[in-house]
Amino acid sequence: MVLTRTAAPLVRPEQKVRHLALDESGDTVAWVEGGKTVFLARLDGTGRASTVSTFETEHAVSCLVFHRSRLVVGDDLASLSFHDLEGNMLEKQEIDGGVQACKMMGLRLAVLSGMGEVFLAQFEREPQNLSRHHDLGDVVHLTVHADRMFVADQGGQVLSMTASEVLWRRQVRGEHGERITGMGSTNNGRLFLTREGHALVAGDEEAIEFELWNHDALVCRIDVSKRLLTSSPTSEGAVLGFDDGSVCRLSEEGVMETAFETAYPVFSCLQHGAHLVASSWFYIHGEANDGVWKIEHQGMPQMLCLHAEKGLLVFAGDDQNDYTSPEPIGIIDLKEMAYIVDDADLSAWFQMENSKPPPTAEELYAKSDEVYNLLSDDERASMANPEGIEVSSEVLLAALEAETTSSEVPAAIIDEQDLLLALENNESLSDEESEQLMDALNASVSEVIPPRAIAGDDQRHTADDDGTCLVLLDGRGSFDPQGRIVRWSWHDARGQELSASAQLRLKLPVGNHRFELRVVDSEGSWTTDSLSVRILDGLTS
Repeated sequence: MVLTRTAAPLVRPEQKVRHLALDESGDTVAWVEGGKTVFLARLDGTGRASTVSTFETEHAVSCLVFHRSRLVVGDDLASLSFHDLEGNMLEKQEIDGGVQACKMMGLRLAVLSGMGEVFLAQFEREPQNLSRHHDLGDVVHLTVHADRMFVADQGGQVLSMTASEVLWRRQVRGEHGERITGMGSTNNGRLFLTREGHALVAGDEEAIEFELWNHDALVCRIDVSKRLLTSSPTSEGAVLGFDDGSVCRLSEEGVMETAFETAYPVFSCLQHGAHLVASSWFYIHGEANDGVWKIEHQGMPQMLCLHAEKGLLVFAGDDQNDYTSPEPIGIIDLKEMAYIVDDADLSAWFQMENSKPPPTAEELYAKSDEVYNLLSDDERASMANPEGIEVSSEVLLAALEAETTSSEVPAAIIDEQDLLLALENNESLSDEESEQLMDALNASVSEVIPPRAIAGDDQRHTADDDGTCLVLLDGRGSFDPQGRIVRWSWHDARGQELSASAQLRLKLPVGNHRFELRVVDSEGSWTTDSLSVRILDGLTS
């Protein structure tokens, strides 16, 4: 038995949902199906959504967010576009390399491009390239609080800045450098991060530390054995989700306490009043005054959106399998009480309803003129008066005897232990006995074969005039003999996850780049494969 909450399908999409956003001010929800189709819908008082409009984007959507009563759409190649709540495009701004992340920053938006550059964008104003203004490296993490931004680049440099100036820089630690693996901020604007030294410990083990900063002053440094994947500010500080499945509370003073465990890497986490919510694997976990609860989803609910005023949690995610049907967008009313159900009933809310109810007995056995006309006179009479048909007991017994006589005699069952003993005594076995022995032995072994990740061959391309080249990473050749692949995950040389789909399109600068593909099956078994991509300078090659 498990404690759960009432969940319901908000939308049953026709294609896989890739992005999800919620605007509290207008009760508007937006989502992307199949990569390029954007939907806008209104929430009503019954927990349902009515579609307002639909539009197509030129390139695949990489970011979706509501900002100041507008829908902002970032694509993976070249632009950031602004739309009204009816879906009409108001403006499109060019972002070289596309949009990797977009954070609200008052009247403006802090944008991290696919090229690792930071832009400051605003409706009806030209984007401002802060990477060039502040001489930043290849930025891998971006966090925003009020009018400040925290960025971390590939070389381990971390700094706090505004649009006009750098406020402070964190000193890089370690003789051989370090890597920032996660970053976020508390409710009061304190920066926290997890970092790994490249040569702090012997062997392959990596030292992971957690740091909390108050402006340029270090509040605390904690040794941890887990990587920070996601976070969200709370009234007391922040809630953190780690790769070992733990969900922790962090105070402004640096006290970290584990709230609950999910057993799998945490996709997203947030807090609403007494509710602490986190998504992991195929579940949404929560903790509230009525206890720890869990909801199952048909897909991996990587997207969580909260309507704080109404206490509604909207969520979506897919199972990372292109051969299954789309998973629904779900909704939970956090104001309702939790209740106890059997584990097997957690999936009941998203099961597809029968499109046509089963026929009644009257419909199933009703007379059909088409069939009735094919019957003989005796068959019609029997159908008209079934009670008048009498069959004697002698006839029934004779029929039963005939059926028993004509039945095949079942083959003798050979005991598995007897067969093994025969093998030990070197007794000869017939072909039938050998086949039964092998079937018995095979049935007793439940073998789990890990999937095989295939990232493809190394690539070599020539850059365009702008010094970049568009490349495609394709892991669809990966396979599992048991057909149980549930997730593909592309990572760059820094270990940062770039995509959770089998295919990934990137715009890369001149140089050598290395990528790793990780493939996971439903049992949690996984393998990796890697490839290198070399981009040559078209002017010199």
